[in-house]
Amino acid sequence: MFPEILKNKIILIVALIFFLNSLTLAAIIPILYTYARQFALTDFEIGLLFGSFALAQFVATPVTGRLSDIHGRKLLLLISIFGTFLASLIQAFAMSGWILFLGRVFDGLTGGNNSVAQAVISDTLPEKDRPSGFAILGASFGLGFLFGPVISLVLVKFFQTNQSVFLFSALIALITTIIVWFWLPETNFTRETKKIDMVEILFLELYRAIKMPIVGTILLLNFVTSFTIAIFNVAFQPYLVENLKLGQEYISYVLIVAGMINILFIGLVKIVTDRFDLYKVLNATFLLRFVSFGLIVLFSYSVTVFWISIILFALSTLLGRPVISSLLSKYGRPEDQGVILGSAESLFSLGLAVGPMVFSLLSIPKRPEFSFWGIEPVTSWLHTLAVNNLLSFLLATIVSLAAFVYFLYFIQKLKQLSPDWVSTKIDF
Repeated sequence: MFPEILKNKIILIVALIFFLNSLTLAAIIPILYTYARQFALTDFEIGLLFGSFALAQFVATPVTGRLSDIHGRKLLLLISIFGTFLASLIQAFAMSGWILFLGRVFDGLTGGNNSVAQAVISDTLPEKDRPSGFAILGASFGLGFLFGPVISLVLVKFFQTNQSVFLFSALIALITTIIVWFWLPETNFTRETKKIDMVEILFLELYRAIKMPIVGTILLLNFVTSFTIAIFNVAFQPYLVENLKLGQEYISYVLIVAGMINILFIGLVKIVTDRFDLYKVLNATFLLRFVSFGLIVLFSYSVTVFWISIILFALSTLLGRPVISSLLSKYGRPEDQGVILGSAESLFSLGLAVGPMVFSLLSIPKRPEFSFWGIEPVTSWLHTLAVNNLLSFLLATIVSLAAFVYFLYFIQKLKQLSPDWVSTKIDF
């Protein structure tokens, strides 16, 4: 076991990795849509661009984690963070849309190092201290998402170019690589020798977790949560610029407001979950999503309503993820925790990939030649919603309502089986 001073040093470095990862990711999100527009990419292609990163990360994260079991944590962290440095340079100096796509995919493939960083914490701390270690990582990630859009806003204002954000990302990744190289010790001394089975890592473990009673339903709701987050992250950008006629800097403002809510109202999670059982809290998050998306659809040109929707959506996100994690830990057997939590992360990443791709498909009705099976009223309705950047929000409204109704039905079924199953509180 590591001495106390070395433990603290390792935790500090890993927290810094989490912070810098989220900082660069959050800095890129506000400028990616307008940057892609410089290459004449359509909304369909931009949706695929957003989704390509998350899909590559979905594939890479479990594989990177397993490779770190075989070859060590430090080596995989160095490769993945330096890969982010190279990917950022590719995107900064992209000369065409396909090179930008290449950079995003490469960034996703090398960006799946959070699982390795979490494994470092598991290697370093005894079991009783790991929750506090993971909490530090979560706080670091949240801070990065708060400051990333601010830095993006400042860089674009000062340098008058979106490229500056990617160059900033490259610089941060290079600094992080140097820190890991010189100061992070190797923590994995019991190397795994089992060969990597891609089918088992990506599909069989996920299938096994989804088939578990109660846990499977919560995992699917975890996917719905990330799916709606991903649709929002890409759909609000053209809506804000084209419908509300606000400048690119307001994309950063939206993300800053959402980040501030997640930091300032973190205490709300304990207050709400102490007073209400977890099932009701989780279901309330889908109701909040339904209302926030629905308001945008109904009041599509109101700036005031849009900001109200942002606040409601941010609150739903603040409450949703910790409640889902707590429910999964409550109902999964101790020996299944690794599979369950790993599957939750995989499904969350998959939702982040699928959301933008669905946005791409929903942009097709924008095209003048679009026809829905030759049915003119439906074609005209879909075309109008798409042109006004509302079709994605309408789908997210429907999905959120369906999740709310289904989970309400699911809770009633559980009550019939055992009332004790739906009286769960979070233990902080």
